[in-house]
Amino acid sequence: MPNNQRDDLVGCDEDIAELYLKTAANQLKKMAAAASSKSMAEIQRLAHKLGGSSAFLGLKVMAKLLKELDQAAEGNEPKEARRLLGLIKEEFTQIQSHRKSSLPRAMKSKAVSPSPLLKKKSKVFIVDDHALLREGLTRLIDGQPNLQICGEASTAYQALKSILDLKPDIVILDINLGGSDGLDLIKDMKLRTIKSKILALSMHEETLYAERALRAGAMGYIMKQEASKDVLKAIQRILEGEIYLSEKMAAKMLHKVADGKLDDKTLPEGSLSDRELQVYQSIGQGRGTREIAEELHISPKTVESYRAHIKVKMNLKNAHELTQHAVHWVESNHLN
Repeated sequence: MPNNQRDDLVGCDEDIAELYLKTAANQLKKMAAAASSKSMAEIQRLAHKLGGSSAFLGLKVMAKLLKELDQAAEGNEPKEARRLLGLIKEEFTQIQSHRKSSLPRAMKSKAVSPSPLLKKKSKVFIVDDHALLREGLTRLIDGQPNLQICGEASTAYQALKSILDLKPDIVILDINLGGSDGLDLIKDMKLRTIKSKILALSMHEETLYAERALRAGAMGYIMKQEASKDVLKAIQRILEGEIYLSEKMAAKMLHKVADGKLDDKTLPEGSLSDRELQVYQSIGQGRGTREIAEELHISPKTVESYRAHIKVKMNLKNAHELTQHAVHWVESNHLN
């Protein structure tokens, strides 16, 4: 190759340099194919590997191949093959030097080359008061090519502070958080116009909590016992701007819309407001009025008012019957 062309090659883009190396290797392969000596057969094999390799993802591999080519060329093969081999080695050396001197630029060039789906990983934040579940979700999500965990929290207070700083694309949030309620956190996020999408993940019965989560501002609801593939499916669908519910729950909600009324089989607890349901759950977990008031940051008098409303809505006669029903509900939903 004339010197002026080689000078152009030294300063050229990497894809053009790679193309030259592959073209030269293919020419060498053709020359080897026309010869019958064993050394030329070896050149043909090595040139084939060289022509099919990636010059800038495997420079060390190419350097090794060129060395093997040089050794294989020691013999009585045609002068043209030796001349071309010499050119390949010379140009490869120049390209290697150029790449080392401009590695930051090359790295930057490579950083924008992947397809749009792989350019940017979506940031995921986990809110759950169970460390083992957070750990399991982290392993599952970080193993995906387009997702990455950016943070986690065990309480609503920690979560809100971190979410404001980290600005995740999606928050996976347990409805039942120790010392707080996930529904309140969802409402608080929406009140602060946080743009992160929300997937509610919970042990709670979906017929009772899925609709509440969506009304609060979540874009999906999935039960913890669902398979990991369903969790990933829910995340991807929500990131694409869609609502995610199980097929059973989606069909149930569509029937409610079509009928224009509540399903006759709605659970008794379904008539309670979100706050009343929180109080009902706390009663079932054995908490007294003062303890519930402190946990929910309301007065004991307000808790008593909620207790009265719950009894009326669920047609319960007295405090004993309320406690009995609440304990049974908590136990049957594994909320202890």
